[in-house]
Amino acid sequence: MIPLRARLIAGRHQEIVGRPVKSWRVGAGPLLPAVLLAVLVLVGILLVLVPGDHLALTVGLMVVLALILLGAYLVTVDARLVVCERGLIMGRMVPGLPLSPTYVIAGREIDPRTICVVADGAKAAQELGMPFFFFQYKTFPGALGVPALVFNGPWGADVSAPRRSGPLPPRDKSLFIFSQRRAADIADQMLRMIGREGAIPPGFAPHGGLQPIPVTGRRQDAVSQIPGAWAPEAGGR
Repeated sequence: MIPLRARLIAGRHQEIVGRPVKSWRVGAGPLLPAVLLAVLVLVGILLVLVPGDHLALTVGLMVVLALILLGAYLVTVDARLVVCERGLIMGRMVPGLPLSPTYVIAGREIDPRTICVVADGAKAAQELGMPFFFFQYKTFPGALGVPALVFNGPWGADVSAPRRSGPLPPRDKSLFIFSQRRAADIADQMLRMIGREGAIPPGFAPHGGLQPIPVTGRRQDAVSQIPGAWAPEAGGR
């Protein structure tokens, strides 16, 4: 289902991305829900051990806590990647979150040669030398083993919604990461979208057939393992 905010953003940037086609929610892996469930169970045990006849109060508190934890989980994994007719939208769909830009990127602004799937998004973020909470990296430190889409796009600040249409200023490129178990499907949809825009170079073939690339998490291995990565001393972000 396409989030309402994604539809609104696409409507305001119709000339850049067109109509939304398909949406994916970021994959957090099993650690986050396991931690939240452990908190719920622990609080439940503590409430049960409290002496006295407070069954109704205990049940009520547990229901409220469960709803709070569910809300926290949904907000945490709210980041989406939405492939549109001529581009994509990537970012959080809960409006009003501070320091949480949403990116609006035209298909022609993405280098198809850098679109790839890595076997572990959390390790890839570490390998690329930026913290997991970097705005353009939609992944989680505990999501080990969750594959991710990686691609090279425009400078992030230039494509944050709301953005202007027309040519972007000549700046360094940015790398984007989006963890999702169906990362290969997302990469395939992105390449199809870029192809419809006529932005696929002659003789192009998807990197590694979009098979997951093993990553070590070591910064010195980034250039040899991830297309579009640069040496630690080079520019870009």
